[in-house]
Amino acid sequence: AAFAIHDARSPFPPSYPYLFHPSISKRPSVDSSAPFLGAVAPSVVVDDNEDAAVKFGRKSYWDAMYDGTGDRPSDSYSWYCSWKELSPFWSELVPSREARVLVPGVGNDVCPVKLYDAGWKRITAFDYSESGVRRSKILFGEKRLDGEVGEEDNSTGNGARIVHADARDLPFSDGSFDAILDKGTLDAIDIAGKESFLAAAKEFSRVTAPGGVLVCISSVVLPEDLYDAFAPPLWDMIHDGGLAFAPDGEATIDLGSELYSWRRTKEAIS
Repeated sequence: AAFAIHDARSPFPPSYPYLFHPSISKRPSVDSSAPFLGAVAPSVVVDDNEDAAVKFGRKSYWDAMYDGTGDRPSDSYSWYCSWKELSPFWSELVPSREARVLVPGVGNDVCPVKLYDAGWKRITAFDYSESGVRRSKILFGEKRLDGEVGEEDNSTGNGARIVHADARDLPFSDGSFDAILDKGTLDAIDIAGKESFLAAAKEFSRVTAPGGVLVCISSVVLPEDLYDAFAPPLWDMIHDGGLAFAPDGEATIDLGSELYSWRRTKEAIS
């Protein structure tokens, strides 16, 4: 499998994608009964697993970062790429500003705030770390959170909602969203284990409406695992992680990672 050359914006070391390759090392075991909560700035781990081989799999690492005592800036940190690099590709894939957008693992990534300011205001974001939720609310600011109060779906509000949620058991009804922006979340889930990764992928499929789009920025999950998790007949692939260009010539190499995207095709999940 091919991975992008390491970029300084990546939270993972250059060799990280190979740490859990089945031919090199065994993935850590996962307790399937444990609660698992999602995050795109990626604070997704299983429980408080302090025995995780890599710090990105420990909840304490993300709590510390968001609380201002970690090894990365707590105020804001754009994972892999900023909105400036992402916007040409996102705008092509999700042209409607009326799209209901889900952002898993919002954490302290300012990119979703820029997404909101660019006109995609019907945003629901979640994070595993309660500290990450608090940090994201500060980044969004009270004025942008007009849609925070409401029922489980942010389908009628014109503001962002930031919630504490479980990536394996999302508190949203089927087909609640027209687009998902996964900016490193599935990478972090994959660190925790294949079982959790597949559970989260299934939930992403469940809450995406037919015709909806999943945009995934990833450099950790093996491409074949992504292909299998988001495969026909439920999904049609748009970007396969290879080099691609936006309409005005911007290249995916500027994203600091690979771009994968799919369009949801079927309503039922078998």
